[in-house]
Amino acid sequence: MSVFKISVGTAGVLLAAFLGVAAAAPERVADEQEAKKVQGERSAAMKSMGGAMRTLKFYTAGRGSAEDAAKAASLIAKTAATIPSLFPAGTGMDVLSDSESKPEIWQQWDAFAKAAKTLKGKAAVLAAALAAGDKDKVGAAFADVGRGGCAGCHRVFRQKR
Repeated sequence: MSVFKISVGTAGVLLAAFLGVAAAAPERVADEQEAKKVQGERSAAMKSMGGAMRTLKFYTAGRGSAEDAAKAASLIAKTAATIPSLFPAGTGMDVLSDSESKPEIWQQWDAFAKAAKTLKGKAAVLAAALAAGDKDKVGAAFADVGRGGCAGCHRVFRQKR
């Protein structure tokens, strides 16, 4: 799928950037300019996971390769592991008018970090189902990534623009 190949092509760069932000990020960003930079990196990460989800949706609908689907599940798991580092304090909607990050992220930090870890685990279950070649388990695991993984953050911690 061309949608995923674009995401995979940028995934390495994005993950390197995320890891750099994680290592260098202070507990709170220094200023609005830094907050906007972090927000851009965070947006790129979420878009890459969205592309991976589209690839997985195509695969479960009988289009696309198992190899692309496996790469997509891996991308989601790897990116999920970086999610907390993409949300330093001072990068939410209370600071940036175009942010979708609700204050609840920092008010309920442990729950937020747990939700990211849950997404990573659900993506790993999906990857295992893909490796086993069990289409029924793949479909169920894909649905669980969306409902129990992505939605676990989006319902509580995101205010869609």
